[in-house]
Amino acid sequence: MTVLQSPVKEKFESLVAQSDEQFHNGNHSESILLLEKAWDVIPEPKGIYCEESYHLVKDIIDTCFIIKDFNKAKEWANRIFLTGFDRIDSGGKEFISGKVAFELGDLEVAKEFFSIANRKSEGRCFGSPKAIKYLKFFKS
Repeated sequence: MTVLQSPVKEKFESLVAQSDEQFHNGNHSESILLLEKAWDVIPEPKGIYCEESYHLVKDIIDTCFIIKDFNKAKEWANRIFLTGFDRIDSGGKEFISGKVAFELGDLEVAKEFFSIANRKSEGRCFGSPKAIKYLKFFKS
């Protein structure tokens, strides 16, 4: 697994820390902007920096859900497949993409992503209480 090297690592961690501070202060849009700057700091190909790239994009999408900016969430859901190349693939990326598609009303795409996520995760992707509405939709 490839890790960020100094000084890129320090710049990345500083931006993420600033983002965390903005998030905890309720400044979600500013938090996202700082995470986007952190994304730009990660060298190409970003996917070899597994933990940083995947978690960063997941955090952006999660924050977009809080402020209900599903169009921006879709922009980042498209990028999530460029992250975490060495991660164990248990359908997390597809589940996230399915949630975004569902919230945007793109139900055919959502069902397709949920189907892949369900197969890869052996149903575990629907295990959290927050996933109940997606499971109900998927089972319908």
